[in-house]
Amino acid sequence: MDNKKIAYAGITTALMIVSTFIKIPFQPVPITLQPFIVLLIPMIFGVKISVIGIFLYLILGLLGLPVFANGGGLSYFLQPTFGYLVGFLFAAIPIGLLAQKIEGFKGKFIGGLIGLLLIYILGVLYLYYNINFIQNKTFTLSTALKVGFILPFGFDFIKLIIACIVSNKINFYR
Repeated sequence: MDNKKIAYAGITTALMIVSTFIKIPFQPVPITLQPFIVLLIPMIFGVKISVIGIFLYLILGLLGLPVFANGGGLSYFLQPTFGYLVGFLFAAIPIGLLAQKIEGFKGKFIGGLIGLLLIYILGVLYLYYNINFIQNKTFTLSTALKVGFILPFGFDFIKLIIACIVSNKINFYR
Protein backbone atom coordinates (compact mmCIF):
# COMPACT_ATOMS: atom_id res chain seq x y z
CA MET A 1 0.00 0.00 0.00
CA ASP A 2 1.48 3.33 -1.00
CA ASN A 3 1.77 6.41 1.21
CA LYS A 4 -1.22 8.09 -0.39
CA LYS A 5 -3.52 5.17 0.45
CA ILE A 6 -2.16 5.02 4.00
CA ALA A 7 -2.96 8.72 4.37
CA TYR A 8 -6.51 8.13 3.04
CA ALA A 9 -7.00 5.32 5.57
CA GLY A 10 -5.82 7.72 8.30
CA ILE A 11 -8.28 10.35 7.07
CA THR A 12 -11.02 7.72 7.23
CA THR A 13 -10.09 6.94 10.84
CA ALA A 14 -10.05 10.65 11.74
CA LEU A 15 -13.44 11.23 10.09
CA MET A 16 -14.89 8.26 11.99
CA ILE A 17 -13.65 9.76 15.27
CA VAL A 18 -14.99 13.25 14.53
CA SER A 19 -18.35 11.88 13.34
CA THR A 20 -18.81 10.07 16.66
CA PHE A 21 -19.12 13.33 18.53
CA ILE A 22 -21.81 14.78 16.27
CA LYS A 23 -24.80 13.05 17.82
CA ILE A 24 -28.32 13.13 19.15
CA PRO A 25 -28.08 11.21 22.46
CA PHE A 26 -31.02 8.79 22.17
CA GLN A 27 -30.89 5.73 24.41
CA PRO A 28 -29.86 3.01 24.01
CA VAL A 29 -28.83 3.84 20.41
CA PRO A 30 -27.56 7.40 19.84
CA ILE A 31 -27.92 8.90 16.39
CA THR A 32 -24.48 9.96 15.16
CA LEU A 33 -22.89 11.15 11.95
CA GLN A 34 -20.88 7.89 11.79
CA PRO A 35 -23.17 6.12 9.30
CA PHE A 36 -22.72 9.03 6.89
CA ILE A 37 -18.93 8.57 6.98
CA VAL A 38 -19.28 4.77 6.73
CA LEU A 39 -21.43 5.28 3.63
CA LEU A 40 -19.36 8.05 2.03
CA ILE A 41 -15.80 6.77 2.43
CA PRO A 42 -16.20 3.44 0.53
CA MET A 43 -18.07 5.28 -2.22
CA ILE A 44 -15.04 7.52 -2.66
CA PHE A 45 -12.00 5.41 -1.73
CA GLY A 46 -13.25 1.85 -2.25
CA VAL A 47 -13.21 -1.19 -0.01
CA LYS A 48 -9.57 -1.55 1.01
CA ILE A 49 -8.95 1.97 2.29
CA SER A 50 -12.30 2.21 4.06
CA VAL A 51 -12.00 -1.20 5.77
CA ILE A 52 -8.49 -0.36 6.98
CA GLY A 53 -9.60 3.07 8.24
CA ILE A 54 -12.67 1.72 10.04
CA PHE A 55 -10.64 -1.18 11.48
CA LEU A 56 -8.08 1.30 12.85
CA TYR A 57 -10.93 3.31 14.38
CA LEU A 58 -12.24 0.19 16.12
CA ILE A 59 -8.76 -0.76 17.37
CA LEU A 60 -8.16 2.74 18.77
CA GLY A 61 -11.48 2.62 20.60
CA LEU A 62 -10.92 -0.87 21.99
CA LEU A 63 -7.44 0.15 23.15
CA GLY A 64 -9.09 2.73 25.37
CA LEU A 65 -9.22 5.99 23.43
CA PRO A 66 -12.68 7.56 23.95
CA VAL A 67 -13.58 7.54 20.26
CA PHE A 68 -16.88 5.67 20.50
CA ALA A 69 -20.21 7.37 21.25
CA ASN A 70 -19.98 6.34 24.92
CA GLY A 71 -16.21 6.14 25.49
CA GLY A 72 -13.80 3.36 24.66
CA GLY A 73 -11.87 0.39 26.02
CA LEU A 74 -12.20 -3.37 25.89
CA SER A 75 -15.30 -3.15 28.08
CA TYR A 76 -17.04 -1.59 25.08
CA PHE A 77 -17.67 -5.18 23.93
CA LEU A 78 -20.28 -5.12 26.69
CA GLN A 79 -22.06 -2.00 25.41
CA PRO A 80 -25.44 -2.61 23.74
CA THR A 81 -24.34 -0.65 20.64
CA PHE A 82 -21.14 -2.59 19.93
CA GLY A 83 -22.85 -4.54 17.13
CA TYR A 84 -23.33 -1.35 15.15
CA LEU A 85 -19.59 -0.65 15.31
CA VAL A 86 -18.82 -4.12 13.96
CA GLY A 87 -21.48 -3.52 11.32
CA PHE A 88 -19.59 -0.42 10.15
CA LEU A 89 -16.62 -2.59 9.21
CA PHE A 90 -18.68 -5.12 7.26
CA ALA A 91 -20.86 -2.46 5.62
CA ALA A 92 -17.86 -0.90 3.88
CA ILE A 93 -17.45 -4.01 1.72
CA PRO A 94 -20.70 -4.01 -0.29
CA ILE A 95 -20.76 -0.21 -0.38
CA GLY A 96 -17.30 -0.01 -1.93
CA LEU A 97 -17.76 -2.99 -4.25
CA LEU A 98 -21.08 -1.88 -5.71
CA ALA A 99 -19.99 1.75 -5.99
CA GLN A 100 -17.08 0.52 -8.08
CA LYS A 101 -18.97 -2.07 -10.16
CA ILE A 102 -22.15 -0.12 -10.94
CA GLU A 103 -21.42 3.40 -12.15
CA GLY A 104 -23.10 6.48 -10.74
CA PHE A 105 -25.78 7.04 -8.15
CA LYS A 106 -27.44 3.63 -8.61
CA GLY A 107 -24.45 1.51 -7.57
CA LYS A 108 -23.67 3.73 -4.62
CA PHE A 109 -27.30 3.73 -3.49
CA ILE A 110 -27.71 -0.06 -3.74
CA GLY A 111 -24.36 -0.68 -2.02
CA GLY A 112 -25.21 1.87 0.67
CA LEU A 113 -28.61 0.32 1.29
CA ILE A 114 -27.04 -3.14 1.66
CA GLY A 115 -24.39 -1.63 3.94
CA LEU A 116 -27.02 0.02 6.13
CA LEU A 117 -28.92 -3.25 6.36
CA LEU A 118 -25.74 -5.02 7.51
CA ILE A 119 -25.16 -2.36 10.15
CA TYR A 120 -28.72 -2.68 11.38
CA ILE A 121 -28.81 -6.48 11.35
CA LEU A 122 -25.63 -6.75 13.43
CA GLY A 123 -26.60 -3.77 15.58
CA VAL A 124 -30.13 -4.88 16.43
CA LEU A 125 -29.16 -8.50 17.05
CA TYR A 126 -26.35 -7.49 19.40
CA LEU A 127 -28.57 -4.89 21.08
CA TYR A 128 -31.19 -7.57 21.75
CA TYR A 129 -28.57 -10.10 22.91
CA ASN A 130 -26.74 -7.59 25.11
CA ILE A 131 -29.74 -6.26 26.98
CA ASN A 132 -31.31 -9.69 27.49
CA PHE A 133 -28.26 -11.82 28.24
CA ILE A 134 -25.47 -9.50 29.38
CA GLN A 135 -27.54 -6.94 31.26
CA ASN A 136 -30.18 -9.54 32.22
CA LYS A 137 -33.09 -7.22 31.44
CA THR A 138 -36.21 -8.05 29.51
CA PHE A 139 -36.05 -6.56 26.03
CA THR A 140 -38.20 -7.96 23.24
CA LEU A 141 -37.00 -8.30 19.68
CA SER A 142 -39.77 -5.95 18.58
CA THR A 143 -38.50 -3.31 21.03
CA ALA A 144 -34.95 -3.83 19.75
CA LEU A 145 -36.22 -3.36 16.19
CA LYS A 146 -38.13 -0.23 17.17
CA VAL A 147 -35.32 1.58 19.04
CA GLY A 148 -32.44 0.08 17.07
CA PHE A 149 -33.79 0.20 13.52
CA ILE A 150 -37.14 1.89 12.96
CA LEU A 151 -36.41 5.11 14.86
CA PRO A 152 -32.91 5.82 13.49
CA PHE A 153 -33.34 4.43 9.96
CA GLY A 154 -34.99 7.56 8.55
CA PHE A 155 -31.99 9.65 9.57
CA ASP A 156 -29.61 7.13 8.02
CA PHE A 157 -31.62 6.92 4.81
CA ILE A 158 -31.22 10.69 4.42
CA LYS A 159 -27.47 10.28 5.11
CA LEU A 160 -27.38 7.63 2.35
CA ILE A 161 -28.94 9.98 -0.20
CA ILE A 162 -26.54 12.78 0.76
CA ALA A 163 -23.52 10.42 0.65
CA CYS A 164 -24.50 9.30 -2.86
CA ILE A 165 -24.85 12.89 -4.06
CA VAL A 166 -21.61 14.07 -2.43
CA SER A 167 -19.59 11.09 -3.67
CA ASN A 168 -20.86 11.64 -7.23
CA LYS A 169 -19.45 15.18 -7.07
CA ILE A 170 -16.01 13.98 -5.97
CA ASN A 171 -13.75 12.68 -8.72
CA PHE A 172 -11.33 10.31 -7.06
CA TYR A 173 -9.21 7.89 -9.00
CA ARG A 174 -8.34 4.79 -7.02
